[in-house]
Amino acid sequence: MSKFKGVVALSLFILLFSSFSSAYERFQFGIHFLSGFPQNEFKRNVDQMGYGANFSLAYHFPRSLFSVGTALSFLIYGREVREESLSLTIPDVIVDVVTTNAIVNWHFYLRLQPLQGKFRPYLDGIAGFNFLTTDTTVEHRDYSVEYISSNNYHDTAFCYGIGGGIQVRLFHKEVRRTKPASFAVYLDAGARYLKGGRAEYLKKGSIHRDDSSLTYDVYLSKTDLLKAYLGLLFSF
Repeated sequence: MSKFKGVVALSLFILLFSSFSSAYERFQFGIHFLSGFPQNEFKRNVDQMGYGANFSLAYHFPRSLFSVGTALSFLIYGREVREESLSLTIPDVIVDVVTTNAIVNWHFYLRLQPLQGKFRPYLDGIAGFNFLTTDTTVEHRDYSVEYISSNNYHDTAFCYGIGGGIQVRLFHKEVRRTKPASFAVYLDAGARYLKGGRAEYLKKGSIHRDDSSLTYDVYLSKTDLLKAYLGLLFSF
């Protein structure tokens, strides 16, 4: 009996939000500033915060609490810059040699969220991939123009997790089409906890140079990550 009451209550909750307004916002596109905090095994090897950007695109099912989406993020967790001569034969031209440790995360999510409202909290279920990469580039010292780039090391791991946040509406306008619709801009803030599979990777200081040879300190661990983000979301 209690289970039946729970189903009825959930159904009423869905109907309440589904009938909130005849106009709806079906698509969402977001741009966010991102910070990342390694967790567990990953934190023991990489003990610094990362930073980067996140882009997302979602489809909200009409008259439903559910939407599906995908997100792509780029997070830098280590960076080294050193000055070098362009070559042995051109010692009077100095360039910057930049080594960057980064995580590219691509995932899909299923979101539970009210269809309408000025304040729209949400809960995400997440699955995707972590791509860990270390790259070295030769750049102009003053203008950061990249001349040449090479990948030092990379690996990929599956990830999954949960997330949540809140969207605060900053702008809203009804759009007259064949079907009632609206356009809105939201301030979007949230966090995601991702359980990452085992992967090999480098960190800041992992590359050792001896004349013309290189040696790497390669780390192997799970790649759990806590991500926090803040940005703008356009809903239409």
